[in-house]
Amino acid sequence: MTNKVALMEFEGNANIGLFFFVNDKFAILGKQVDEKKKKEIENVLDVPVYTLQVLSTDLIGVFLSGNNDILLSPQLYEHELKQLEEICSKHDMKLIQIEDKLNTLGNNICVGDEEILINSNYSRQFKDHIKKATNLKVIELNHSEFSSAGAVCTFVKGKYYVSQELNEEMVKDFIDKIAGVGSINSGSPFVASGIVANNNGILIGSLSSTVEIQEVVENLDYL
Repeated sequence: MTNKVALMEFEGNANIGLFFFVNDKFAILGKQVDEKKKKEIENVLDVPVYTLQVLSTDLIGVFLSGNNDILLSPQLYEHELKQLEEICSKHDMKLIQIEDKLNTLGNNICVGDEEILINSNYSRQFKDHIKKATNLKVIELNHSEFSSAGAVCTFVKGKYYVSQELNEEMVKDFIDKIAGVGSINSGSPFVASGIVANNNGILIGSLSSTVEIQEVVENLDYL
């Protein structure tokens, strides 16, 4: 099957990753999306798209993180939790709620298949808990400005695409899985904000330059 590639924005905002959680089973999107755009997303990613809110916001990608097996969320309102539990149950996913003052899990955590990249500012207790809960190797991303792993790294097709702000020393523990290094949306180091992808297709922030698009598409094998 040929992968699909499309540029996208939401009401002029090219930071599309803030509003999505996507894996190879489904996509979750904030409620503020029209049916035409929803159909376009379903066509590119080839998965069902669910719409809901997290903590009464549409910032799904800021708060949720996961892979094809687990979904991490902060403590949710009861009606939100019920919706998310139904989605996870339908698609054989394990939902893990985590309580922490750094509750923007999607921004601070990037979940791979065998490891989980996390902001080094999380507490030792949090790190021990998430390791036990996910059964994944925990790798801390330590940078004075760019330690938010979920913002500067994105994981798809078994590979990471990471911000050009991360040096070799910082990524040494998962360097063998890095497919590409770059920026998105005309220079933004927060690559996850402009890349929404699964094995079937990829959505790229509409402000991305031709060079950025080419780098992402080629390195992540969407040609």
